[in-house]
Amino acid sequence: MKKVIILSGPSWVGKTTIWEEFDKNYNNKEMKKIITTTTRKKRDYEKDWKDYYFLNVEDFRNKINNKEFIEYAEVHNNFYGSTYEELENILWNWQIPLYIVDPQGVRYLKDTLKWVYNVKTIFILPPNEETLEKRLIKRWEDQNSESFKIRVNESLIWLASKDNYDFNIINDNLERAAEEFKNIILW
Repeated sequence: MKKVIILSGPSWVGKTTIWEEFDKNYNNKEMKKIITTTTRKKRDYEKDWKDYYFLNVEDFRNKINNKEFIEYAEVHNNFYGSTYEELENILWNWQIPLYIVDPQGVRYLKDTLKWVYNVKTIFILPPNEETLEKRLIKRWEDQNSESFKIRVNESLIWLASKDNYDFNIINDNLERAAEEFKNIILW
């Protein structure tokens, strides 16, 4: 049975950073990250077709209507989703798909994929809630905005879902977290 890895956790807990550290340090060729489609604005440092597929809301809704998404959700007032096409392209190349998603999409992905794949879920935790709040503040330009308040509240609520995952990794040291990620996925 083919493997599928789902890496999740609250916003800015280090999901993508751990993946990139693993990918860089272990010369990874077997696993490939699923590129998520989103309606949110592209950040200055992001690249379309590398970090995300950026779409407007109308195009995203068309993909929903055409049943192109395995899963999709509205997160922080934007849509995010994973397409069947993205999964198929990775499997076609005999690679292990890696989903990096917020907790909203994990249950649906696991329930959908578990019938065909060996699915493992990993939850990334901050060392503590205070550290998570500091990370959010550091990366958010306007801490008084409604978007920021939503993001903080959702992130703190999502921490409570950690027991619904196969594995938990505390991201208090990036190298150790990447090593722990490696040990989990090589089961």
